[in-house]
Amino acid sequence: MDAFLTPLLDWIAAHPAWAGAVVFAVAFAESLALVGLFMPGALLMFAIGALVGTGTLALWPTLAFAAAGAIAGDGVSFWLGRHYHQRLRTLWPLRTHPETVARATDLFYRHGGKAVLFGRFVGPLRPVVPAVAGMLEMPLGRFLAVNILSGLLWAPAYLLPGVVFGASLGLAAQVATRLAVLVVLLLALLIFIGWLVHRLFNLLHPRTGRMIAAILEWSRLHPRAGQLPAALLDPDQPETRGLTLAALLLLGATTGFLALLPNVSGGGLLENLDAWLYFLLQEMRTPWMDRSMIAVTELGDGRVMAALFAAVLAWLLLKGHTRAAVHWGVAVAFMVALTYLLKFTTGVARPIPLYDGAGSFSFPSAHATYSTVVFGFLAVLIGREVDATRRWLTYATVTIGVAAIAFSRLYLGAHWLSDVLGGVALGLAWVSLIGIAYRRHPATPLLPGMLASVALITLVIAGGWNMAAHFERDLLRYAPQRLVQTFPANHWWEGGWAALPERRDDLLRDRAHPLTFQYTGAAELLARHLRENGWRDPVPLDGKSWLRWLAVEQPGTDVPFPPQVHDGHNERLLLLRPTPQGLWVLRLWPTDILLSPGDAPLWVGNVAQTELHSPLGVLAIPRTADGFTEGLRQLRADLAAAEAFDLRLAERREHRLLLIRPRLPE
Repeated sequence: MDAFLTPLLDWIAAHPAWAGAVVFAVAFAESLALVGLFMPGALLMFAIGALVGTGTLALWPTLAFAAAGAIAGDGVSFWLGRHYHQRLRTLWPLRTHPETVARATDLFYRHGGKAVLFGRFVGPLRPVVPAVAGMLEMPLGRFLAVNILSGLLWAPAYLLPGVVFGASLGLAAQVATRLAVLVVLLLALLIFIGWLVHRLFNLLHPRTGRMIAAILEWSRLHPRAGQLPAALLDPDQPETRGLTLAALLLLGATTGFLALLPNVSGGGLLENLDAWLYFLLQEMRTPWMDRSMIAVTELGDGRVMAALFAAVLAWLLLKGHTRAAVHWGVAVAFMVALTYLLKFTTGVARPIPLYDGAGSFSFPSAHATYSTVVFGFLAVLIGREVDATRRWLTYATVTIGVAAIAFSRLYLGAHWLSDVLGGVALGLAWVSLIGIAYRRHPATPLLPGMLASVALITLVIAGGWNMAAHFERDLLRYAPQRLVQTFPANHWWEGGWAALPERRDDLLRDRAHPLTFQYTGAAELLARHLRENGWRDPVPLDGKSWLRWLAVEQPGTDVPFPPQVHDGHNERLLLLRPTPQGLWVLRLWPTDILLSPGDAPLWVGNVAQTELHSPLGVLAIPRTADGFTEGLRQLRADLAAAEAFDLRLAERREHRLLLIRPRLPE
C-alpha cells in the first residue's frame, strides 16, 4: 500500500496544477461500484486533506473536486445497476462479495432513498449502495437529489480531518520538526495497534469456540494436568481453585524469570535496545510534547488507578453485581501485591537514567502493569455485554490508552523498554486468565454504557485533580537530564564559540535557520537594552490570543508567535522590531554551558524576517522566512547604539557570527 500511496501523494505535492484532476479521480474511483471495494479511499482522502492543511493544495477547490468526483462515481454506479439489474450480482468483484450486496439491498429496503445518503458513510457499502439503488429501479430524480447532497457532505467529512491534522502538523513542524515527527510516529503506532486488535479479534473470535472445546476435551483425557484449564473454562466447575493455581503459577514463573534476568541480560541485546531507545527519545524531546506526555502519564498514576478501582467496585456492589465485583477486586489486588513483591523482594534493581543512575526497582513498570490490569479487566466487564460485532472497539480503545501511557513512560525516561514490556506482559497474562474465567462462568448482566460512564467520569475527575496537584512538580521531576559544561569566558571569546552548533538543532539541524549570535550574561539585561532601541515584546500565545490569527493580514507585533525549539528548549526571549523593511524577530535559546568566573550562562540566537503561513486559508500564522544576514546587521546596529556591550564578529563556514558580552566597567 505504501508503494502506491507515497508516490501518488509526492506527485500531487509536486504538481499542484494537476491536483484537482487527481482528487476528482480518487473520489470517483472510491465511489465506483466495481473499483471502490479495493480503493483505500478514506486513507487517500485523509492524506489529500493533510496536503491541504500544510498549504500544498487549496481548500475550496479540493473540496469541490472531491465532491464532484464522489457524485460522478455514484452516478456511474447507479447507471451500472440500472443497466445490468440482477445480473449485477454476477459481475466481478461483486460476485465474490455477496454479503456486501445483501447488506446494501437490506439497507435500501429498510430506508429507501435515505440509504444512498447513509451508505455514503458506511465503509464497504459506500460503492455498492448506488448500484443497488439502480438495480432496484430508484427514480432518477430522487437519486440525483440525494446523491448530490451526500456528495457535498461526504467531501468535507473525509477531507477536513486530514486538513486539521495537516495544519496541526505544519504548526508543529514550525515549532520543532522533531515534534511533528513524534506526533506522526505516535499516531501511526496507535492506529496500528487499533488495526492489530481488530484483525486479531476477527481472526480469533470465530475460532474461540472450537479452541475451548479442544482444550476441554484434552483436560478430560488428562485429568491431572487438565485441572487448571477445566476450572477456568468449564462453566460447571468452580473457578476458585483454577484462579488460585493460575496466580501461583504466574507468581512462580515471573519470580524465576527475574532471578535469571541479571545473568542473561547484562550487556546483551535487551539492555542495548533499552539504551538505544532511551537516548533516541531523549533526543526527540520538546517542551510541548513533554507537557502532553506528563498529562498522559498522570492518567496512569497510582492515585488515579486507585480512584478508578474504587469507583467501579462501588458501582458493581451498589448494582448487585457481586460476582463481577469479586473478580474486579481479585484482578487488581493480586496484581498490586505481585508487582510490589517483584519490585522489592526479588532483589532486581536497575539504574534509571532519569534518576541520575541511582539504583531503582524499576522492573516491572508499575504504570504499565496497573493500567494494563485496570483498563484491561474493565474492557472484559464491558465487552461481555457488548454485541460481538462491536466488541473489538472496546478492546481497541483500551489497548490504545494503555499503549499511550506506556509510551509516555518511555518518552519521559522514567522506565526502560524492558520495564514497560514486562509490566504490560505481566498485566496482560493475568487479565487474560481472570477474564477467561469470568467470561466462561455465569454472571448477572450489567449495563455496559453506565459502567463505561462511571469509569470515564472518574478518570476525568481523578486525572484532572492529579494533574492540578502534581503537574508542575512532574515538569521538574521528568525534565530532560543534561550535562552542564563550564569553561573560561576568555576561551569562548577567543575561539571557543566554534564548538557550539551553527544552526538550530531540530532533529537533523534545520538548515534554514542559522544561529547568528552568541551572548553571555543575563537575558533580561540584553532584553532591556533592546527594548530601549525599538524592540518590543510580542503578544503571549495562550488559549485566547491565537484567535488573532483569524484576522491578521500582515506580520505585526499584535499577534502571537509560535515558539521554536532548539536542542529541546523553547526560546527564553522573543522580541520583535518593526522597520520599513519588514518585521524582525529575535529568538534567544539557552545552552548547557556556563562561562567562568561567575558561571555566566551562555545563549545562542538569531534574528530573521517573518511571513504569514495560511494552512487552512483561514488562519494566518507568523513563521520564520529569511533575512538572517540583514537581521544580524540590524541587531549589531542596535546593540552598538546601546553602548553597553562588547561586540565581535566571527566568520563561520556559511555565515557571520556576532559575539556579545556585557561591557566591563573601566
